Amino acid sequence: MNIQNLNSDELKQLQTLLNKMNPNPTEKVYLDPVNKMIDEIMDEFNFAKVQNVMDYLNWKWVGEYVTIDMLRETAERLLREAAELRLGQYKDEHWEQGIIYATGGFQATAFCNEDKTKIIGLDLKFVLAGWDAEIED
Repeated sequence: MNIQNLNSDELKQLQTLLNKMNPNPTEKVYLDPVNKMIDEIMDEFNFAKVQNVMDYLNWKWVGEYVTIDMLRETAERLLREAAELRLGQYKDEHWEQGIIYATGGFQATAFCNEDKTKIIGLDLKFVLAGWDAEIED
């Protein structure tokens, strides 16, 4: 069985079956490396620090106080959309370039393999300021 050819509903069904067979319910079984990378980022990223900085700067999103749940939800959405865009709409871009998807201070970047068939890396940053310059020949 090649799980690469399964659609999302079939993957969910397979995940459910594997979870029932797993003797340790706290241990996750991953069919998709993107989900594994996202879970790792979501577990390790310091959302409390981001919220503290936003509180200090009185930084709001559309005039609304930003909670940690809002930060987590936005970060996960950006990571998933960056991965989807890298292998979808921006698949024709050079494979070594990461595709960045950003909003509200968050910057999610997705990197793919040389064949442009799978995501091999995800990156999440919270950016307060940045500057870029380039000299063209």
